[in-house]
Amino acid sequence: MEIWRFCDGKAGHERQTAGLIAALGKHRILNVRKIPVGNATAAWWQWLCASWPLPAAGLPPAFLVGAGRACQWPLIAARRSHGGRTIYCMKPALPTSAFDLCLVPQHDDARKGLHVEPTFGVLNDVQPGPRDPAHTTLILVGGPSRHYAWNDAMILAQVANIVARAEGPCTITDSRRTPTSTREALAKLATPPNVSFHTCLETPTGWLTKALAGGHQAWVTTDSVSMIFEALTAGLGVGLIELPDRRNARINRLTASLVQHGQVTAYQAWQQGEPLNALIPPLNEAARCADLILARWPS
Repeated sequence: MEIWRFCDGKAGHERQTAGLIAALGKHRILNVRKIPVGNATAAWWQWLCASWPLPAAGLPPAFLVGAGRACQWPLIAARRSHGGRTIYCMKPALPTSAFDLCLVPQHDDARKGLHVEPTFGVLNDVQPGPRDPAHTTLILVGGPSRHYAWNDAMILAQVANIVARAEGPCTITDSRRTPTSTREALAKLATPPNVSFHTCLETPTGWLTKALAGGHQAWVTTDSVSMIFEALTAGLGVGLIELPDRRNARINRLTASLVQHGQVTAYQAWQQGEPLNALIPPLNEAARCADLILARWPS
């Protein structure tokens, strides 16, 4: 099966398409052609003129897969020239009817329809793996957002308590949004051999995916929705490091709903004795979406 994977160079977007394509690959032998996207205006003209160039030695695609705004016009331009089904892994800026299928997270107000399949969280390429026998606790720290008030002291107090009560070693990591003050304070909490700090600025590609696959449980700051769903997909029990709400928006309601339905555990509830229970079976939206795609277009 020939698949054209449109890539905008952004890691979060590319992990979404990587997860879906890996799930499709469990059912079909795939030939995946990675296509970097370029100028959106040029792609618009290529769509208008049906003139998208066929890649060197390329076959017409069965599916054209992309995520990120820069991929939208290239996807539909390539389909108009060479056929295939377009799968867009986000809420598009263009009308959803411009694509054959849009995989849109529920928290982006997705409504199921002919061209839309709501997903529980954002797709990713995480898979459960052999568990670390040391029962490692992962602590994943995000950064300031429109939805939560960032508070170094509040975060560090929670992280210190989690580390003190952990059954095994703790691995702390940050994100590109993490303020320098928070990053430096987290590094000071690392006390070998039981507590380590790994900044995302230095870890190799795929480090977090591998760490999640082998972890025992994960704590994630409430602003980091993608990392929450990655930890759930890895099959870990997930706790939320709490921050004050800045607004009553869909992201805030999403994390509150996850707590309410027992899919994650709030820090305060854990303080009172509630455990971090993993979802059984683990979340696997990429596999569910791959099954849906192949059921709709089996040939």
